Amino acid sequence: METLAATDRRRYAQKMMKIKPILEDKFYHDGRGPELQKVIWKSKGIILGGFEYYNPVDAYDQKSLKHLKLIGVQVYSMASEEVHGNIQALKNSNAAIWEIIGSKWLNSYQPRLLSECKHFQIMFYDEIYDIICKDIIAGKGKFRT
Repeated sequence: METLAATDRRRYAQKMMKIKPILEDKFYHDGRGPELQKVIWKSKGIILGGFEYYNPVDAYDQKSLKHLKLIGVQVYSMASEEVHGNIQALKNSNAAIWEIIGSKWLNSYQPRLLSECKHFQIMFYDEIYDIICKDIIAGKGKFRT
């Protein structure tokens, strides 16, 4: 159960930031997000590169497999949907990726290398990723570097 103080902090933070759905036609939810199949790592497993997934209506076959490519990742965080305290999805849209404009999390890092970056929240079926990167590109099939 959320305390009154926690509710007030969450409401204040939501007023100060704006959210914008992105890639709604490529990555969407039906109450829970797309089914994560694989996390893609680059640079010998050091840098988060992207994800392979199925949307809720997809058949689980190679023809339906899709991917997200993350461009210029600087920071990321993953939490289960049960413990994440500020899920942006489910707010008047089927989008499962949101750009967080005016993000306190983004602004808490050194700005020198982040001037071209944005804060995105990606909601999968069981996992929520918050990512600071330059862009996200959706594609069909397996992830290719």
